[in-house]
Amino acid sequence: MIAAEVGNIETVKLLLSRGASPFIRDNKGRSAYDWAVIKNYQDIAQVLKEAERQLSAPRRQPGNLDDAAYDRMRAAAGMAPEKRAPASDVDAPARRGAARPDDFALLIGIEEYQSLPKADYGTRDARTMRLHLEALGFAPRNIISLEGSQATGNKLKSYLEEWLPLNVKAESTLFVYYSGHGAPDPKNGDAYLVPWDGDASFLKSTAYPLKKFYADLTKTKAKRVIVALDACFSGAGGRSVLMQGARPLVAKVDDGVPASDRLTVLAAASGEEITGTLNEQGHGMFTYFLLKGLSEGKTTARQLHDFLSPRVQDEARRQNRQQTPALLGQDAPF
Repeated sequence: MIAAEVGNIETVKLLLSRGASPFIRDNKGRSAYDWAVIKNYQDIAQVLKEAERQLSAPRRQPGNLDDAAYDRMRAAAGMAPEKRAPASDVDAPARRGAARPDDFALLIGIEEYQSLPKADYGTRDARTMRLHLEALGFAPRNIISLEGSQATGNKLKSYLEEWLPLNVKAESTLFVYYSGHGAPDPKNGDAYLVPWDGDASFLKSTAYPLKKFYADLTKTKAKRVIVALDACFSGAGGRSVLMQGARPLVAKVDDGVPASDRLTVLAAASGEEITGTLNEQGHGMFTYFLLKGLSEGKTTARQLHDFLSPRVQDEARRQNRQQTPALLGQDAPF
């Protein structure tokens, strides 16, 4: 509180890193954050508000605190240690590619939805995918990551319809990754990607049609577009949702992939199947083996599909279900 009151931001950060709790209040009910606001130290107020947000969230959130500092803060606040997703052998990729300054990526990962069930490990999938793209030579400034509450319907629309067409070049490879819920329209089988603020009962107004998603991507100038979808559209569970009271779709889902010699799609499952996760790896099953294939030097969409498909099918059978990844469109170098 004293450090916040006198404007010493480095001491505030140091104390937080050593486990000081931002929730403690003085005899007048004021916290360190309150003192920073009173004294108009906006930079300190922002640091303290972030610390409060981290500790108030049900699980570790993106921010400036490393795991050790976060654990010390929880202990100081009398909170139990957080249960984290297990470490995976694909989480720390080695640098293996030359610089690719003209290539772009849009990564969307959603686990906690505003009003829908979780899509387990969705955010973690997208973060790890970003590490692999950087290891392959993608420039960090050319990788757009939309995670959790950042992945709203409006944000998706903005980047798909405005940012990518403005920035992607004719010599670019554009890679787009989505990990989260899909949904079918029970009336006609049209497939939708469900943003963070999506509502399964109002797909047309709150979700993103898969047909439009592909159409937007093929409108860019990119010489090739590669899409990887760790979602499903059956409405029967996994990374798929359905409006309340509706029955899971039985008829074939329309995947919406247009005829284009520039578009390649790697999908986690066929239209009538559900996707699964590997809890011991802390990733979606499809994503884990996709990252594993990249780590082992698979360099084309066909190579990646041929690597991951039998492994996903085998793991799915062990979970007493079927999951068959698909390669749609043209083969393409990754």
